[in-house]
Parts: sequence; C-alpha cells; structure tokens
Amino acid sequence: MQFNVTVPVKPYVKRFLENNYGDPVNFRNHPRENELFKRMLKKPCHDNEHKYTNELCKQTHSVEILISQRDFYRNGWELTKTDIVSFGKYFEKHAKWLMRTVVSTYVQHGTPVHRSIMNFQTRFMMEEEYWSFDSIKKDFYRLRESEGINLNEYAYQHMERLIRINMCKVGVITDKGVKIYEKNSVTSE
Repeated sequence: MQFNVTVPVKPYVKRFLENNYGDPVNFRNHPRENELFKRMLKKPCHDNEHKYTNELCKQTHSVEILISQRDFYRNGWELTKTDIVSFGKYFEKHAKWLMRTVVSTYVQHGTPVHRSIMNFQTRFMMEEEYWSFDSIKKDFYRLRESEGINLNEYAYQHMERLIRINMCKVGVITDKGVKIYEKNSVTSE
C-alpha cells in the first residue's frame, strides 16, 4: 500500500522534483533527500509558524511524495508551515543552481543568453507555465558574476590530471614523480 504526502511548492520546484524523483516523488533511492523529508515528518519544526501566513504555504502547484506505510503510521503525513517553506527553499536552491550552471555553460561557449535560457527550458522541460523566461533571465543576471566557471581552465586542469594518471599507470613516471609535478604546478600558478 502506498501513502502520499501533498506538499505545496512553486511551479519550477514541482517540475524539478518530478524530473529528478518521479511523479509521484519518490526519495527512497536518494538517502540525503529521504532523510531530510523523514526528519520533517518525524520532528516537525514550529519555530516560524507565526511568521508564515496560510497564503504563503498555498502555492499554485503541489507535489505528491511517496512515504512508506511505516513512516505514515509512525511519523504522520503532514508538514508544518515552517517545514513546507524549508522544503521549498531546499529544492528551489537546487533548481536554481542547475539553471545557473546550465545557462552559464551555454553562455561561456558563446551562445547568446536568450538562446541559452531557451535551451535550458527545452532540455529540462521548464516551459513558461513552470518557470518563465523573464524570471530565469533576472535570476541569471542577478547572480551570474558570483557563479562564474572558467570552463577552459577546468578542462585544462582535467586534461593535465588525466595525463599524469595515464603516465603513472604505464610506468613512465612514479607516484613520487606525480607528487613532485603537482607540487611544482601549484607553486608556479
């Protein structure tokens, strides 16, 4: 027998959860998320109940989250307003990190921002009804400087590491030689 907990979330958080954990959402194969959710059921937090109005927790979308029969009977089937907001913020942070990473990667490879956002929306099924183009664009421009990734430097570092590993495997250089090379490459940068 399956039991569900309904949690109100923002539209793009709903799509993010369904894309990554299924519909209904199933955290059982994801220990970190599963423990987070079980802890919210087991030890409800009431710290900020007075701060959150009923409207705050009534998002336009909601997700169904599977829980086991044991969790249902032992821990319950409802989240407090504080836990609903915490749950939403946790997965909102992950969804935004994904968006910023994907869009900035496209941009760093020379794709215009508007095309990068549209590629993200298409690739991750984030249509306008879930996450609007303008909302993504504002968030991307707000935080893109602090989230910058130098892909050329990352690729170069990765290539250097692979060369060292392969040379060590075939016996061209020893482990000690690799350590000396890495020490010298760090001091020369």
